[in-house]
Amino acid sequence: MRERIGMINPGKKVYVLTNGCPENRIDSSRMQEFFRQNGYEINAKIQHADLIIFNTCALTQSSEDSSIRMIAEIKKSMAPSARLIVCGCLTKINPERLRQIYSGPIFGSDELMKLEEIFTARITSDQIHANSLINPTSCLDKYCWLMRNLKGIGIEIAIRILEKMRNQQNMAISICKPNMFCIKVCSGCLGNCSFCAVRLSRGKLKSKPLRAVIKEFDEGLAKGYKDFALLGTEVGAYGKDLGIDLVALLKELTSRIGDYRISLRNFHPKNLIEILPELRKIFASGKIPYIGCSPESGNNRILELMNRGYKIEDFKAVISTLNREFPWIKIRTQLIVGFPTETEKEFQDSMQLVDDLHFDFVEVYKFEARKGTRAAAISGHIPEKEKQKRHLRLLLKLISKRCCRDRNGLE
Repeated sequence: MRERIGMINPGKKVYVLTNGCPENRIDSSRMQEFFRQNGYEINAKIQHADLIIFNTCALTQSSEDSSIRMIAEIKKSMAPSARLIVCGCLTKINPERLRQIYSGPIFGSDELMKLEEIFTARITSDQIHANSLINPTSCLDKYCWLMRNLKGIGIEIAIRILEKMRNQQNMAISICKPNMFCIKVCSGCLGNCSFCAVRLSRGKLKSKPLRAVIKEFDEGLAKGYKDFALLGTEVGAYGKDLGIDLVALLKELTSRIGDYRISLRNFHPKNLIEILPELRKIFASGKIPYIGCSPESGNNRILELMNRGYKIEDFKAVISTLNREFPWIKIRTQLIVGFPTETEKEFQDSMQLVDDLHFDFVEVYKFEARKGTRAAAISGHIPEKEKQKRHLRLLLKLISKRCCRDRNGLE
């Protein structure tokens, strides 16, 4: 039987933290709302909290390692009488490792109802939504890794890369800035990418009912918000489990009168390719300023190994259309380097992709084999040293491209 900690006790202090993505952060905000509406005080200092909720990330091996380190630090910082609950992606992706250092209750990021099995609550989870994000934890781990791996490259280049990464972090959180009204429209996905562990954590697509999303959006408009963000594991797949699609939702939202903008995060290329013809009129309204859409590789053989479900030529066609017809739309993307069996020529295809298309923000990841994924079992893994070289080469190319645009007054 699951441990029941007890009644919600007004006056008790709770501290919620996460090292995860915007979806994880809005889930964490909903957890805060659960406790706030049930009588807890949300505390700003972990040392003074009676209860700590840590919503973990395990997207990559690096983020999993960070989560494990943070649990150890939390235990050192929390008061002796305080309780710790660990939830989130780590509990689904690698629970065995988590259990080596933590023995308390666990549940996934989407399973807020599990708190009702641990606590007795007056306001239940199905009555609670959140429209803001808690602040993520520090990115110092990334900077420390970079400094360890830049020996011999030169301090000027190191500084430029650090500045680029800082700029990327600023842009990464800009979609969820304090004056933005965030709505989580779905969780889980329809894909089965061979490298991704998120499916293990989030499961299949689960869309919020259309009327519930519209209600939250109208609440935001009534409060005077002008910047909105639709969040989810795969926003482009919204509604397919309900017999509708994202186009139907956006038509409803953009029919509202007023000066507002709607940013779209996590748009799988396959879905963007499929519904772009229907989105053109919506994009032409000027109400969509931002899209996140990630090809992960510029090479078709690697995309097939990744099980992405599209050709790079089709991805290039839709991004070229956005660049040409809707130049005001900011595009964020991600690339993975060093996927198993990736050759130098195939890596160059990803390098070429950032020359052929315009992206406003590019994240670069080294491939990391995640437990339970098919890619982990593919033979022909790239040596770590070579993955690091490709990672830095692509970062340097992005910096050089941005510097050239800046000098020519294009940004």
